[in-house]
Amino acid sequence: PIFTDDNKNAIGSLRLIEFPDRDAALAYIHADPYTRAGIFEAIMVERWKPALNVRQRDYPRKEGTMQFVIHCHDKPDGGARRAPLEGAHFEYMKAHRGIVVARGALLDDDGVKSIGAVLILDVAGRAEAEAFWAGAPFNRDGVYEWTTIERWRFGHV
Repeated sequence: PIFTDDNKNAIGSLRLIEFPDRDAALAYIHADPYTRAGIFEAIMVERWKPALNVRQRDYPRKEGTMQFVIHCHDKPDGGARRAPLEGAHFEYMKAHRGIVVARGALLDDDGVKSIGAVLILDVAGRAEAEAFWAGAPFNRDGVYEWTTIERWRFGHV
């Protein structure tokens, strides 16, 4: 679930689930009790390519931290902006691997073109998540059209 920063009110949901194709993902979503009850204002289905081989059940929980999800979409020329920054991006992610739970590119439906990214951080609070994001090369140098940073919490496995 996605929560308010005080962790008291659920305001949405993020699910990173493997499906063979979009139709299977949509079938899952349309069968979900929350979807059928009209809980969600909007539902976004996007293709995500994880950059790390991490599963929620395998991630060691830390005392005193909270998770944030960063969701961003490219500007129309995002690919051209991204290319010269790739080395700096990978070094930045490597330097921050202690707080990055999961990360990966959002792809178009064909799985060819990168259209954005999703990252999950495990940090002390919003200020740390925002500071991390402010220094991220793809963000800092204008690859993204828009970004959201939301409080997220591991669900049940």
